[in-house]
Amino acid sequence: MKSFLYRVSVCLRRYLSLSLILSLSFGLAGTLLSTQVIADSDRAIDHGPIGVMGDHFHKAGEWMVSARLMRMHMSGNQLGGDKLSDSEVIMQPNAAGRMPAVLSVVPQDMDMDMLMLGAMYAHSNRLTLMAMVMASSKDMALTSYTPPNMMNPAPRTVVGGFSTSSDDIQSISLSGLFRLQQNASRRTHLTLGLEQSIADADASDTVLTPMGMNMTMRLPYGMQIGDESLRLNAALTHVYRRDDWAFGGQISGKFKLAEEEWHFGDSQQATAWAQREMNRRLSLSGRLTYERASGLEGMDAMIMAPVQTAIPANYGYKKWRIGLGANGVVSLFPGQSERLGIELELPIDTNTRGVQMTPEWQLTLGIQKAF
Repeated sequence: MKSFLYRVSVCLRRYLSLSLILSLSFGLAGTLLSTQVIADSDRAIDHGPIGVMGDHFHKAGEWMVSARLMRMHMSGNQLGGDKLSDSEVIMQPNAAGRMPAVLSVVPQDMDMDMLMLGAMYAHSNRLTLMAMVMASSKDMALTSYTPPNMMNPAPRTVVGGFSTSSDDIQSISLSGLFRLQQNASRRTHLTLGLEQSIADADASDTVLTPMGMNMTMRLPYGMQIGDESLRLNAALTHVYRRDDWAFGGQISGKFKLAEEEWHFGDSQQATAWAQREMNRRLSLSGRLTYERASGLEGMDAMIMAPVQTAIPANYGYKKWRIGLGANGVVSLFPGQSERLGIELELPIDTNTRGVQMTPEWQLTLGIQKAF
């Protein structure tokens, strides 16, 4: 059943990738040209930037379905806040007790794609229920170097390059959005929910070892889609409207409730945004986000490659990033108008715990339809 659902999600992701890009390209551009009348309730600024999850609630009896596509690209490596070259990475120590004593495989580039399918239903004016399914895929390019030779201090040479990948349904979540305050100019709500990681944590692929052999090995923690743990999701969101502007903020966190043999740690995020309404069909946004993660706990004895991502100590971070986005209202299907969103996020400061890849950019596309 799980395999079938994932094949369906892959098909949806491929279709939605094209349709969303085309819709955003033509739909957002058309907002400045179209003379179609848009209802007062169909305003682009009524929803926050597409990269903010659970930014709004609904009126009693209203439904909303949504699809988001997110791609994150990483390139190069760093330790703390300092960039590392390949020659510096392969001088870093391997996990205690493992051979060789230093790293021998260096990640070069990584892309992570995520498809998020969501549905919201307002049980009442004070409570909106939200469900979400997430599917992810990860692709990484790496370079293997010859093992260190204590008898020969000559520089280590490249064995070759290779790539690994993994994909699966990542998680399912159920949440409630509780309205705390709402008037003409401001609204506040609390989000509480549970998220279950359902991806198997034993994905494997073929790797090129430092000895020049191709072997099938269990992929490192960062290439696993999930950790099979149960988490509490919590967030507090506030939005203030004034004339053609909207200002919002959200504090959120994920906290483990039940974990497996190894698991990713807790994470927290604080984000603030400003939106400007250009017209009823188009709004532009700027957003600042701070995020931190406590790292990885436990270990899997089958994850043993001489690469930084196989070492539990090399997880956890603090990140600042800035986002630029746009929301548009278009009419693609019968019924109420659809909301389209796009947001590009760029890192402005990243501090890692141990050796990790460096984030380069993150792009989110989305479509939302209420009925």
